[in-house]
Amino acid sequence: MSRNPPQFTRPVVIVGNGGSCDEMPPEFWRQDVAYIGTNRCLAIAACRGVAWAALVMRDSYRKMFTAEDHGWQYHEQLWKTATAWKVGSSHDRCVWCDEYVRQIDGWPLTDQKDHNRESATMKNSSVVLMAASWAWIHGARDIRLIGVDYRLPHHARMFAPWDTKPQGDVEQYDMPVPPGIEKQFRRARMAIESAGGSIVNLSPGTALEAVPHADYHEKRL
Repeated sequence: MSRNPPQFTRPVVIVGNGGSCDEMPPEFWRQDVAYIGTNRCLAIAACRGVAWAALVMRDSYRKMFTAEDHGWQYHEQLWKTATAWKVGSSHDRCVWCDEYVRQIDGWPLTDQKDHNRESATMKNSSVVLMAASWAWIHGARDIRLIGVDYRLPHHARMFAPWDTKPQGDVEQYDMPVPPGIEKQFRRARMAIESAGGSIVNLSPGTALEAVPHADYHEKRL
């Protein structure tokens, strides 16, 4: 049976993998919003039971854990079996997906499919930006981020057996947010706001400066 990608009319919450996911109250994960998960989200303890509207993986599952075999197990046991619409990058098609997207300069305000019928997302170094750009062309105008920390702890807590598997790419969070990342998020925010949309970062203690921060604990959005 053929499937179609979701179209978003409700607010969208894009879930990165940072430790701030652990700080959100249980009701945060039961809002009337569309949840879009990224990378390791399916193994995050706080997100267990979330009704995902879509899942996005920017790079290879092999890079998510120190041991490639652990990444393969995640891919086989959690990613492939999830029922949400899955989006991957056209530069690495080893991830099992319903759709692959390419990257182009700038923030595509409309869906720009190429001769392969592949949509375009903003050129980025963050799976969260890839997810936001993809969600935008599918109707999202109210975009909220969580788990976008760029600080310690590196990642949100996982449930067993993933909690014992060393995760890859953690060293990038031991340093200030790279200027290139700030520039990309700032460029995305400016494009979103210029087109009448909004993007806020709900991650407590985030080190990212390019996206306005909102405190979910003080004001329910």
